Amino acid sequence: MKFGKFLLASRVKGWETFYVEYKTLTKAIKAEIKNRERHTTEFYREEVLPLLEEERPPLAEGGFPAVFQLEVNRLNTKFNEKMQDIEERKKLIQQEAARIANTKFASADIENVKRLQTAQFKALQHSLRELYQECMTLKQVCDLNFTGLSKAKKKYTKRMKQCIGGASLSKIPDIANEPFHAGIDRVHEISEDVERIFADNYTNGDMKTAQRRLRHLQRVGLRSKMLMGFLLGACLEVFITIIWLLNTDTDPVRWPDCAKALDAAAPVYRVLFLPLLWLWCWAGISYVLSFYSINYPYIMAINPYTELGFDRSAKLASFVTLVTLSDFAGFLSATRTGYEPLGFPYRLYPIGLLIFAVFAIVAPKGSFNFKSRRYLFKALLRISIAPFGSEVRFVDNYIADVLTSLAVFLRDIDYTVQYYVSGAYNSTKSRDDMSDNFWVSAPLITALPYWWRMQQCIRRFYDAGPGHPTRPAHLLNAGKYLTSLVAICLASLGDYTSLDFSQISTWGTGKIAWFILLCVGTIYAYAWDIFMDWGLVERIPPSDGPRKWFPYRLRQNRIYPTPFYGWCAVSNLFGRLFWALTITPHGVFAGVPRGVSTTSVAVVELLRRAQWSLLRVENEYLSNPSNYRSVKDVPMILHTEMYMEEASDPKKRSITAYIVGGINTVLTIIIVVVIYFKTMGDYDLSSGEAARNATALEGLGAGLRW
Repeated sequence: MKFGKFLLASRVKGWETFYVEYKTLTKAIKAEIKNRERHTTEFYREEVLPLLEEERPPLAEGGFPAVFQLEVNRLNTKFNEKMQDIEERKKLIQQEAARIANTKFASADIENVKRLQTAQFKALQHSLRELYQECMTLKQVCDLNFTGLSKAKKKYTKRMKQCIGGASLSKIPDIANEPFHAGIDRVHEISEDVERIFADNYTNGDMKTAQRRLRHLQRVGLRSKMLMGFLLGACLEVFITIIWLLNTDTDPVRWPDCAKALDAAAPVYRVLFLPLLWLWCWAGISYVLSFYSINYPYIMAINPYTELGFDRSAKLASFVTLVTLSDFAGFLSATRTGYEPLGFPYRLYPIGLLIFAVFAIVAPKGSFNFKSRRYLFKALLRISIAPFGSEVRFVDNYIADVLTSLAVFLRDIDYTVQYYVSGAYNSTKSRDDMSDNFWVSAPLITALPYWWRMQQCIRRFYDAGPGHPTRPAHLLNAGKYLTSLVAICLASLGDYTSLDFSQISTWGTGKIAWFILLCVGTIYAYAWDIFMDWGLVERIPPSDGPRKWFPYRLRQNRIYPTPFYGWCAVSNLFGRLFWALTITPHGVFAGVPRGVSTTSVAVVELLRRAQWSLLRVENEYLSNPSNYRSVKDVPMILHTEMYMEEASDPKKRSITAYIVGGINTVLTIIIVVVIYFKTMGDYDLSSGEAARNATALEGLGAGLRW
């Protein structure tokens, strides 16, 4: 999403006239460029322009500089008017807070006095929240206006230099000292005064709690809480059923294909499980970033009103988790006990889940977050055609990095297609009995994300231009992905599928080279995470005293608690060791079932990537290290759309808890009863008690179907 569209999407209702008219500025640039090109001939460029370098006459109507200055003046006027209104309201609130604190009621009716005091405190609290939100909104508006004007100014300078061949430009005033930007300090002072008043009256002087409550961080309404509570409770109950089914002894005589069926279907279920796990990770990432007021929608160029965020991501993940677990429970029931809850053979359960996933992907507008899916597909298209197409954006970089952690998922898609196209799903073939085509295509699928990232680095190297200081960094970054690609090729050519160190003496030259590349790639990637992606280490400036034996220190500009950075540095090293296993197309754990080892490695790698995302986005937010943004300043994030006033009512919260808890309790009882009768019926199928249990189970099943 370009800045103009992001600006339109970020507008707060009622504040439309306070935002910069970015489209008007871009039109003024285009008009002046056309005017210059129309009057600039070769003679004019070679003979006339040198004479006009020192004093260039403006265009007939002033051109872009005049439009720019008019827009700056308009924004200053709007800012001063709003600031005057905010300061007057702050004075009234201060007077009201002092009056309430000094009010003494003469009535002897204690209940009436308490009711009056409660009404006064609620009115004051509402006024404080409104004023605080106005301060936060004004700050965001000023940040966006400064960013828009700076972008327009840079665009004008760049386009005019291309047009007039290096001659001097019309002077454009500096906006850093304009009232709408320099006056943000006044907004900060008023917001701090509001926080102090709120803390004195409602949080016993705790400023952090007051700030958190005033910003309404991640508080959702009753309907969202009730839905999520029901879905998560149902997921827990289905998960208990899955644990019971996994611990059920299977009769190899009655169900000879149980082990093979489970092993063959494991990659099919991972096709939905791994993206689902990442969706849960994204819900956590968005919650943490919003909690620390990191404006990730702006950095990733996401429409802030269609972005999933924590609430919608968690609800969607809860629903998909329930569907996935329910389908897997039916599959286990059919393969391990012979009991088919819906009367479907076990082969239909995985394909039914795939049909659900395909429907969710291609669902029409108005369902399954259509705009978010469209945004993702556009980003994937840009990634797949790199280094061609438009310039690489931060979101393209980020999604491609996530795809490198989803190498197992991409291989599972390839396996699933072959599993159903070849007809293996309708036979007793296990995974090892399938066609050898998978062993040819798996390395290519594994290499794709690393190839895309390397092409993105090459494109950024090209776009940087000769002499740009970031060009060597882009080449080094491309070398990191090239190392992974070579390791994938060696593992495929040598068919290296295990690391058995007890037989290291039998390793050939190719396997030794492959293992060395794995180690080099792991260290390479880990060092890049620490020094480049996270920027955790910085050089100590000479102004801080004499140079020490180790002239580096932890980055001073930080947002998260300091211990978190130490934890990330250590855990990321272990996570990178698991990452090295994901770039081996066929797994490397000798003696461990392939389904267990591959799934475990994929889960650890996705959790590592989620942790990596927190520090990567934070570093991009603070310092713009990769120069994806032309303007370093980032507007603040607003949280007003996440708040619903009714969520603060304790009576309604209690009612919600009772309803959700009651529904989940009933479901739990039903599941336990079904499991009990089924277990008792499996002990002795020839006994009368087993027959009675089976009859009772059939009756219960009929009642549930009704």
